[in-house]
Amino acid sequence: MESALSVDELLIERDGPVATIRINRPEAMNAFTPEMSLAFAERLAELRVDDAVRVLILTGTGRAFSAGADLKALSEPGQLGRSAEVGYERVKAAGLRTAQLMEFPKPTIAAVNGAVAGFACGLVFACDVILAGESARFGITFSRIGYVPDAGVSYFLPRLAGLPRAKELFFSGEVISAAEADRIGLVNRVLPDQELMMTAVELARKIAERPPAALRMGKEILNRSLGVDFRAVIELEAKAQGFLGTTEEHQDAVREFVRKKK
Repeated sequence: MESALSVDELLIERDGPVATIRINRPEAMNAFTPEMSLAFAERLAELRVDDAVRVLILTGTGRAFSAGADLKALSEPGQLGRSAEVGYERVKAAGLRTAQLMEFPKPTIAAVNGAVAGFACGLVFACDVILAGESARFGITFSRIGYVPDAGVSYFLPRLAGLPRAKELFFSGEVISAAEADRIGLVNRVLPDQELMMTAVELARKIAERPPAALRMGKEILNRSLGVDFRAVIELEAKAQGFLGTTEEHQDAVREFVRKKK
């Protein structure tokens, strides 16, 4: 990596057009505090408008991607038994972090190292591509503490794994292996731990070579496609292609494609 800048308990790394946000609280398995959640939102906002950044990778330091929300902090005096209004605001804020990541206009890759649970599962599932190390473990563990899924996990699970499996994962609260997550469609693929970040960076660099406007508009169409009918998707495609055909990046890409074919 070319440079690394520590920002609170998040680490931002830059390598040309690829930026990595590394959750950096390994002594607590990278569990999120409210302050970290706010800092995460700020980092996303900064990278969103940084034209030098073409692709974003999200990963964790040490033996975990993230254990989710910091339950030790939740158990402190004054936190348990909080009012419904306070609980609503905090969970809504967590969901908005996930929405901010899902709507990030550039391609995103989750490189899942070790354990990921609770709120952090929402961050992983909000990424466009999910790579898991062999040591990865996925915990949809909300039912264990008497909660329903948050951070959009209720939205992602049925779409990725199907409704029956989503219900089983929630009801049981069991932690599943990377291989099982791959089998039921929660991840793109599983890799040896030592190859995880190398593969994520290589993929990010390859994606970064593609025309950015097409990636941005294509991502938006794909995100919307599950919530609209077929004709609406056709309309979105036509509008995007109509605009992209007028851009220099499209015309240059076509010329380069033809040159290579010759």
